[in-house]
Amino acid sequence: MIERLMGMAAVGPEWVLWALLLLSLFSVATIVERMIFFRRRRLPVVRLSRELEHALRSEDLGAVRTLLKSTPGPEAAVLLRTLDWFEDGPESMSDVMEAALREQRLELEQGSAFLGTVGNNAPFLGLLGTVLGVVKAFEELSASTGSAMGSVLSGIAEALIATGLGIAVALPAVVAYNAFTKRANETEDNVRALTSLVLAHRKSLRFGSEHALGGASAD
Repeated sequence: MIERLMGMAAVGPEWVLWALLLLSLFSVATIVERMIFFRRRRLPVVRLSRELEHALRSEDLGAVRTLLKSTPGPEAAVLLRTLDWFEDGPESMSDVMEAALREQRLELEQGSAFLGTVGNNAPFLGLLGTVLGVVKAFEELSASTGSAMGSVLSGIAEALIATGLGIAVALPAVVAYNAFTKRANETEDNVRALTSLVLAHRKSLRFGSEHALGGASAD
């Protein structure tokens, strides 16, 4: 068993370096794609909230739909789904909002699992490459004379590059993972805040109707 492991270690760290470079390319591609995705869906929440509140107070659902259709981002998509259930009451609207939000969350979190995995494991992969390189260097040392010491030390130095490369691959992935997770959470908070306005308007209509019926009964 030990001889087999030594034989595998003799391969050296080259395949680890290539694996890290490949992971780096995929990581950069994912980061760029996610940056473009979130940039195109950036939402001026405060302005939209004011415009949405104004449209709701005018009791013109057509204006509300027009406003949301002209607004990019998952927040508008969830609100449009929620408005389809306006006549069914606030409870149904709230349930639909949760379902639509879960669907949007899957799109918002796309690529995050990959970035998290790379960020957590790239340093260990780099460390594995260093270990393999050091083992190979010591094998060469045991089979060589003193004149070959320089090449052996050079091999150890090259092996240490794998650890550095693993950390270099992991850092951007971790930073991007945290940033995109934060952006997804902010989007979810925006959806809940904007939906609260719509639900408040729907509840006020129900309360006004019940109040009017109560006044008519009293008369």
